[in-house]
Amino acid sequence: MKKHVRKITAFLLVTIFLLNSFYLLPNESELYLKSDIRNFTKSIMPISIILSIAITFRGIFEQTKYEGKIWNKISHLLYIVLMCIIIYPLISDFVLAIGLKVNRISSNESINENFTVTYKNSSDTQNFAYGIIPNRKYDGPIDKLYLNKKEFELIYDKQEIKIEMQNGLFGIPFNPIIKE
Repeated sequence: MKKHVRKITAFLLVTIFLLNSFYLLPNESELYLKSDIRNFTKSIMPISIILSIAITFRGIFEQTKYEGKIWNKISHLLYIVLMCIIIYPLISDFVLAIGLKVNRISSNESINENFTVTYKNSSDTQNFAYGIIPNRKYDGPIDKLYLNKKEFELIYDKQEIKIEMQNGLFGIPFNPIIKE
């Protein structure tokens, strides 16, 4: 019976983590600029690593007795490291989604920033403006703004526009909107 409970628990956890990675996190990250998400991910990395190690140790030490020769202990250690590497992305996405959701609980103040449009793109359902905030350092993809049809038609490439964002509970700005 204990073996079945463990399998069901593992299945439920993996299902929750996958739903988070493919549904909750993409929806939540639409409300933030990519540079803010990247900076927040770097700041919560130690939490994700510790949680990955703790969950792996909990799952392994519950079901195994570590007796035997040195090679048996080394293989168990390698198994722990491999499992940490495998579940880290799922845990990291989960911690990120929870952090972004909690950040939006309280909005302290509004922040105004300049946004330089690099280029704009339109699909059947959404309009985007890609660009940068001049005083930020970018080490990855540039930021993306979601625009309505009217805003999309009013802006052009290489234009500098003003955006307004709410400052969240953790100090991470969210919900960028173009100021008229």
